[in-house]
Amino acid sequence: MDVVTFSDYGFGSNTYLVVNEDSKEAVLVDAGVEASQVLGYLDEHGLELKAILLTHGHPDHLLSLKEIADATGAPSYMHEEDARLLAHIPPMLLRMLGLEKLELPEEFLPLEDGQELELAGIRFKVLLTPGHSGGSVCFLTDGVLFAGDLIFRGSIGRTDFPGGSMQTLLRSVKEKVFSLPSDTRILPGHMDATVVGWEKRTNPFLMGI
Repeated sequence: MDVVTFSDYGFGSNTYLVVNEDSKEAVLVDAGVEASQVLGYLDEHGLELKAILLTHGHPDHLLSLKEIADATGAPSYMHEEDARLLAHIPPMLLRMLGLEKLELPEEFLPLEDGQELELAGIRFKVLLTPGHSGGSVCFLTDGVLFAGDLIFRGSIGRTDFPGGSMQTLLRSVKEKVFSLPSDTRILPGHMDATVVGWEKRTNPFLMGI
């Protein structure tokens, strides 16, 4: 399993392509970069995109979702709580991000806590981790945690958007992240990668939880 990272320098969001080199299939985690970056990489390396996994429903992680989904035919997965809120996204939130509108697929396949997905020959475990949003999830596979905006290197996700809660976020980190092996690699929705053990020891927002 290889992981390719794409970063958007406008919103600073990370998009990850998880690649099975044996089958030449891939899974995308979030879609916050220009579609051409992802589609160009898929084409250049002869990869078939089998699914798009979404950590949460905030627009900066969905900017190219519909374009990539339409171009590849890959289904999109999101927790139903965030998918439901997306149907009524406040125009003010879009304007805060400099967007006039956000185009989305017609359907999101649901995600549940503890669910295991076999995609592109790779097994992903879904961890429901609300706090940044009500339907935030992380995806765990082969010692790697795709954490969305739950936890960052030396920081945590903001909790002032609808569905956010600091108390809930801290509980999610304690129960779902800090219970993982210390060498579990964290690939966050923004900023650089880190590991569970380092965040336990040094993250100032998470001391003593």
